[in-house]
Amino acid sequence: MSNGNKFPSNEYELLRSLQEIIGEFTNGKYEVSIGDDAAIRRCLSNEQLIITTDIAVENVDFKLDYMSFREIGYRAMVSNLSDCAAMGALPDSALIQLIFPSEKSGIRESISEIYRGFADACRRWHFPIVGGDLSSGPLWSIGITLLGSLENGARPLKRCGVCDGDLLWVSGVPGLSAAGLQALSRWGRERKAIEFPRLIRAHISPEPRIDLGVKLRKTTSVHAAMDLSDGLSKDCRTLAYENNLGIILKRDTSLIPDEMIKLSDFFGVPWENWYFHGGEEYELLFAASADFEPEISDGMDGCICIGKFTKNVRDVVIDADGDYIGLSRDSFDHIKFF
Repeated sequence: MSNGNKFPSNEYELLRSLQEIIGEFTNGKYEVSIGDDAAIRRCLSNEQLIITTDIAVENVDFKLDYMSFREIGYRAMVSNLSDCAAMGALPDSALIQLIFPSEKSGIRESISEIYRGFADACRRWHFPIVGGDLSSGPLWSIGITLLGSLENGARPLKRCGVCDGDLLWVSGVPGLSAAGLQALSRWGRERKAIEFPRLIRAHISPEPRIDLGVKLRKTTSVHAAMDLSDGLSKDCRTLAYENNLGIILKRDTSLIPDEMIKLSDFFGVPWENWYFHGGEEYELLFAASADFEPEISDGMDGCICIGKFTKNVRDVVIDADGDYIGLSRDSFDHIKFF
């Protein structure tokens, strides 16, 4: 149930150690800084400015074998929009840092296609790109800093605030993106992969839950949230750790779509591998009191209850017909050297 690390992940431990180096300096302007999905700065008008950043690196976060440059640009922007959504904020503007391999042929058009992907997201969620920087390097790397905003006096959703007995919800089915990635890694965009359109779409063009984040923020029975980007086994541990509670997860086959079951059978890979450990979902994980009921008519359809927070267990466990089984730490972790 534990690898001896008291922290939820190696990445989390590294960030804590770096925070110790830079210190706890504050000028009173930041309500939230390092450690959540985004930082929150209070402005003179009492508007709250959301600041988040993310990096997408070739062969780590994306591969040119099965994604177009336009899809890569769109997806890189989505990862930042998802952090904004987790706070219940609306996007305001973005800055781009792009590193490109200058010796490659057609590099100008490739860069233009990446920016077309950025523009697709900007047009859809109504915010501009206001600056950035370009540089050459050994491979493609995309860094995006996204600014979002909350209106005066609005309550931001944070990772902390969960109560004992709260239920754990997710805005969609975990594991779809990881299953789609396995299909793409095997077949690329060939005909066989096209047989699994929902899974491919979940990986190539995920939907950041901007509107849902705003609705959840305005719902008082919702107590905390974060975006599901690294997999349940990692992100659930983060929520549990931040709130000094354990989580009991359900193992419910009825939640798993037929496409995912079919692909699982084809590869001989348990669907649980994708469901519990797959990342890059860009769904929202959130905690709500037992009386929370998603308002389907208000855009909350698709939200499913997958577990419960409790002080009666440590860490994160799976309820297997009444037996609690510790959830392994198999989600993606950038940090391998601890």
